[in-house]
Amino acid sequence: MRKLKHLPLEQWPADDQKAFERAYEPGDIFDESRGPGAHHSSGWRRMITTSYRRWLGFISEEYSADLLKRPTERITPERVRAFVEHIEAEVRSTTVAMSVAHLYAAARLIAPELDWRWLASIRRRLATRAKPEDRYNRLVPGWHTLDFGIELMEEATRLPSNKMADRQYRDGLMLVLLSLWIIRRRSFAALTVSRHIEFDHAGMSILLYPEDTKSRRAESFRVPEAIVPYFTHYFNAIRPRLVGRRHHDGLWASNKGGPLTACRIFDILHSRTLAKFGKAMGLHDFRRAAHTFLAIDAPTQIGLIPGVLQHVSLATGERHYNLARSIEASRRFASHLAKKRAKLRPVQARRES
Repeated sequence: MRKLKHLPLEQWPADDQKAFERAYEPGDIFDESRGPGAHHSSGWRRMITTSYRRWLGFISEEYSADLLKRPTERITPERVRAFVEHIEAEVRSTTVAMSVAHLYAAARLIAPELDWRWLASIRRRLATRAKPEDRYNRLVPGWHTLDFGIELMEEATRLPSNKMADRQYRDGLMLVLLSLWIIRRRSFAALTVSRHIEFDHAGMSILLYPEDTKSRRAESFRVPEAIVPYFTHYFNAIRPRLVGRRHHDGLWASNKGGPLTACRIFDILHSRTLAKFGKAMGLHDFRRAAHTFLAIDAPTQIGLIPGVLQHVSLATGERHYNLARSIEASRRFASHLAKKRAKLRPVQARRES
């Protein structure tokens, strides 16, 4: 299967680069200097940019002469049809619909004064046709991924000290945290040591601030006491060796010393779960698994789901109430997983020598 080509930002035509710069110009709300996308979140900007890179990659590969045209002259019904047919052969219908939705968003940023109703109509038809894949058979219960993560860390401590063992320990810790706290992909990848990790006399907490979450509200997770020693060992021994001479604040360090990207974290978890369970789980699958198996195994506790998954509740607008509810939901969910896991093998907390 041919990998879809994305045109790097530095290779974009000058007109496209300038158009995006103008679109996100902060400007002044009292004059016309403010760009139409100035209010967009960083996450939404990344998604639009990624899809536009794919669009330009397609144009560069199939209609290279179009790169000499203005951005709006390339976005035509004929080219969009060809683009859809091009990516349909390689990605799911939901991804096709999302790509066109992001292209529509980009078109409105580039030229908000033009009539893009024809593209909006294509976007709606693709969204209606798209059928989300049933991923139930790919899901692994959280207590199994939790157990697997601890097994990886325990085994890594018995291996000769090297980068491979350190990566295994790091991967196991990521699996453990995702099994206990159903955090979103962007938030998980953006965790830092100084800003998000907090130790106190009683243990350890991981904090998320409103700007770190999709719901724009603070979240907090109290790390179970039995898991704290694993984090302590990671901070004291594993992470310093992975970071080496490079200095950064990212919680998850790569084998090259820099912080792991969200895409690389996805690849790691995908590979680890596939090798262990024969089921390749992405970060969002941990959220699906939490919802699915909590509903199956503890239907009376289904009310925990909004708090566990960081969903916004229309009935609760108070920040402190949301935070308290999230902490309690995370604790109760972690307790539920611990009871399930106890049937497999007790947690053996590693003590620092």
